[in-house]
Amino acid sequence: MMKLGIAIVGLTMLTACGENKEGNTEHPVEIIENINVSGNGSNIVIAYYYQDSLKMQYNYYREQDSIMVIKGTAFQNELARRQRDLENYIQVNDAKAQQGLLSQNDIAMIQQKIQQKQNVLMQYQQSTGGKLEEETYNILNIIGNRIDTFGKEYCEDKGIQILFSYTKGAQITYINNSLDVTEEFIAYLNKKQVELDNEIESGKEE
Repeated sequence: MMKLGIAIVGLTMLTACGENKEGNTEHPVEIIENINVSGNGSNIVIAYYYQDSLKMQYNYYREQDSIMVIKGTAFQNELARRQRDLENYIQVNDAKAQQGLLSQNDIAMIQQKIQQKQNVLMQYQQSTGGKLEEETYNILNIIGNRIDTFGKEYCEDKGIQILFSYTKGAQITYINNSLDVTEEFIAYLNKKQVELDNEIESGKEE
């Protein structure tokens, strides 16, 4: 009795964008406080927003994240399907070899076929997975650029000198809720996003 000695290539599954968690927006801002820095008499205006809330409520961020999650899931499912097909092919022919149904030539041909299937699977993972990773990176970069640009305009409009994102678990012992501009900032982002979309659409019509 002969047995097929074929090693199955382990595959690393690509994971799309990170998990979305709702942030705490229980304290909408009404007043942004002036903070005296180091007692030198110079006042700056500081505000913050919840990063997790931004992911859920900034429409462009949420829409693009949903698209990439769908694409990532489809990629993972197809990758898993192809791997199952390869494993099934190996198991079926391995059983035939153990029953003595395959000649040396048959086994050689099957081993060659398995190697081909492994190569195709690896190429799919690297090519399609790589494109998906690049697309995700580009989308996140665009989102970051828009938050930076719109955030600068928001701060200039509100007279804010420092605007930072806050995530639960960050190394901040205490932060006053009066500095929370999450809802107002997200509303501003969505407003600017609509304006940008309208400008893009207007350009297409010309």
